[in-house]
Amino acid sequence: MKKTILYKTLFFCWTILALTGCDLDLQKNYDYEPSVDDPYVKVTAWEYFQDHKDMFSELIAAIEYTGLKDYYTQTDNKYTFLALNNAGMQLYRENEFAGVASITDCDKEKVKNMLLYHIVDGEYSSYGQLQVEPMFVLTMLKGETGLMTMSVWKNPWQAAVGKILVNQTGSNGKSPQRQAKTSNILPTNGVIHIFENYCKYSK
Repeated sequence: MKKTILYKTLFFCWTILALTGCDLDLQKNYDYEPSVDDPYVKVTAWEYFQDHKDMFSELIAAIEYTGLKDYYTQTDNKYTFLALNNAGMQLYRENEFAGVASITDCDKEKVKNMLLYHIVDGEYSSYGQLQVEPMFVLTMLKGETGLMTMSVWKNPWQAAVGKILVNQTGSNGKSPQRQAKTSNILPTNGVIHIFENYCKYSK
């Protein structure tokens, strides 16, 4: 008996809800206009980082600390900047300098070498310069520790297509593979790829 009353009450409520929705206007036609984000940001890499301080405050501090700002502000040469966001910089600091709270308290030369490894001579993006097969590129860190490979990710899952891979597994000794979180940002002085983990060479 109680179940019957409950069912009748629920049916009555659903009927009232359905009827109140009937006086709504019909949905209007909408002409969808597809568009693609413009990868050209029309500022230097340094200005891009300044415009996104919430994401790059630690990277900015590291660049100023090591005196490498000129790479990011100049417009005579094109570089590929593998930019570590705050999560990537924090991971670097925790792994390489355990217990240190600020990047400016870390060994300056080591931080400088890490940043130089994350600057590649030339423009490398998924807009034609990089291939599926890893290729060696020239970083600003000289010597064997500056060895790096880059490639573009192509697979059946659309979400990952066009992402940049650094040191794809097996392509550069035992260097850990890293995948860009965001790829192909084009400032006036090169290309920016954003990473959440730092890149390094391992034999």
